[in-house]
Amino acid sequence: MAEKCELVFRNDTITLSKCRNGFWLYDKVAGMNLSMEAETEQNAFIETIMYYQKQYVKSKESYKDIYGKVKSFVEQFIEED
Repeated sequence: MAEKCELVFRNDTITLSKCRNGFWLYDKVAGMNLSMEAETEQNAFIETIMYYQKQYVKSKESYKDIYGKVKSFVEQFIEED
């Protein structure tokens, strides 16, 4: 049988619940729990922020890589004066 959790916070995209084994933060946009079994509400939000920071860094690195490839490709067709 599934464990009953107490709802702590909820808006359109985020749900924070207190369960027997800690706090769980679920993000509907990401479609996943971003924090599981955190000791406190604050820790759950900190874990979530850290997850988003890591994703931001990955996205930024991917953008730089793609931008460099596109720039290199376009430069092949630019005539120099």
